[in-house]
Amino acid sequence: MTSVSAARQFLLNDKLRPLCLVEDELVKEDFRGVEMQDPNCVLVGLAPNSFHYEKLNEAFRLLLRLKENQKTSVQEKVEPRGNETVENESDVSTTNSGKSSDNVQPHLIAIHRATHYRDSDHQLSLGPGGFISLLEQTTGASAHVIGKPSYDFYRAAISSIGIEDPSEVIMVGDDVVGDVQGALDAGLGGAVLVKTGKYVEGDELGEKTGGVFPTMLVDSVVEAVDYICS
Repeated sequence: MTSVSAARQFLLNDKLRPLCLVEDELVKEDFRGVEMQDPNCVLVGLAPNSFHYEKLNEAFRLLLRLKENQKTSVQEKVEPRGNETVENESDVSTTNSGKSSDNVQPHLIAIHRATHYRDSDHQLSLGPGGFISLLEQTTGASAHVIGKPSYDFYRAAISSIGIEDPSEVIMVGDDVVGDVQGALDAGLGGAVLVKTGKYVEGDELGEKTGGVFPTMLVDSVVEAVDYICS
């Protein structure tokens, strides 16, 4: 199970038609069968070739249109009755708090929101996280995150390998937010941070994770395996 395969299934299940800020090769190979004409959401992944003004502005404008359309749709569900204004019960259900309990489709979908990654030149490069935050800030949308550090993603991954108790699983990774914080928030039994890949000196100090610390810090995956097996 990967964040990409989970994103594809999410789009198909919810009949979503994305405007993709995803590399063309990934779209062709991993999103076959997903309808993309007349988009009704924005999908963001790692897409260096799409993170330019024209494409980001296209996504920005679509999100604003979708937000306005949703607002209009909600208004149409409100019917006047006497001196009261009530919601059409056939269209909208409410909780005890009076808030709508509808499953509103997300407009902004993130395959993941890593802030950076280790590029082919061994230097750090920007990941999709900053561009997702940009679209959130400028449109008021809240991204629905499919992959790490999503709680649902971790729980689904654990379930897919037949394990019921997440505390029996230990995460090993180089991303202090996606791997360490995400795993511990999902209830995994531990999270080992490896000083390779996207690791940056000081990640283990908890500043990026609001005080969430890795179970152990190691220099290599081999050392992590030795720790788990000991």
